[in-house]
Amino acid sequence: MAVSTHRRLLALALAALGGCGSEVSGTEEPARWMLGTFSNRKIRDHSVGLSSLGQYVFHEDGTLAVIALTECEENKPELLQEYTWSRAGDSLVVVEVPEEDIFEAWRVTPGETCDTLLVEQIQHGDPAITFPLIRGAVCMKELPPCLEGTSCETCETTWCDEAPPPCGE
Repeated sequence: MAVSTHRRLLALALAALGGCGSEVSGTEEPARWMLGTFSNRKIRDHSVGLSSLGQYVFHEDGTLAVIALTECEENKPELLQEYTWSRAGDSLVVVEVPEEDIFEAWRVTPGETCDTLLVEQIQHGDPAITFPLIRGAVCMKELPPCLEGTSCETCETTWCDEAPPPCGE
């Protein structure tokens, strides 16, 4: 079955769940639980090979910017992709992807806590990849150099400016 057929089926299923449009209606309250900046890494993460991280910025106008930060000492931002999202009920947002993408859409739902989102990338009608996002803008900071002859981490994650306010504020 072609990807476009899957997209039509997904759109029909989402419409049956409560409507699906490509824009946020001016009369409909946007899905506030997922507005703002979310990151794909937690703070104080210093895993081996930390060289980049992603920020996902959900805007009230129904757009999503995916930004990569690279080079620990500089946090160089690079806009990877812009998407549109739409509500599909009170706790589901669907992110539309380009026709040539390997995924048909992304489903975004509240995560286990109010500070997280769960993203499912849909392929052939089913979740192919699932990953959490953490509320707030996470950046990288360079750690002091290792002592000669030792192995240590050189970079860790931290809040870009400050921690986001507690949920609901």
